[in-house]
Amino acid sequence: MQARPGSTDARRYFRRWVRNEVDLPAKVEILTLAGKKVNDGSAIIRDVSLRGALLTRIKLKKSVLPASSFQVKVTFSSDKYKGIGALCRPIRFGRGSDFELAVEFVDFWARTGAK
Repeated sequence: MQARPGSTDARRYFRRWVRNEVDLPAKVEILTLAGKKVNDGSAIIRDVSLRGALLTRIKLKKSVLPASSFQVKVTFSSDKYKGIGALCRPIRFGRGSDFELAVEFVDFWARTGAK
């Protein structure tokens, strides 16, 4: 059966970048769009693709997120990936067994010898 013109076509929603399931600890900072830190804490990166990641088990020092637009700075915590981080834009809030936040990567960095 072919999709009619103007109808919803499932192929339209095909994911362009493959998600890779991972279980990586990360530090997170919640920033205003101007770059001012308003909160920080930790999270587990549950899956990652070339475009973004899903943050789970988010634990922030203050149990709040800004009411206005914000950014998320993610820094990998595991020894293997220390020094790798990304500036992200939140794109979807979700609730699995724990609060989840899907983010889209805006910028990446990698520093050797990071502590």
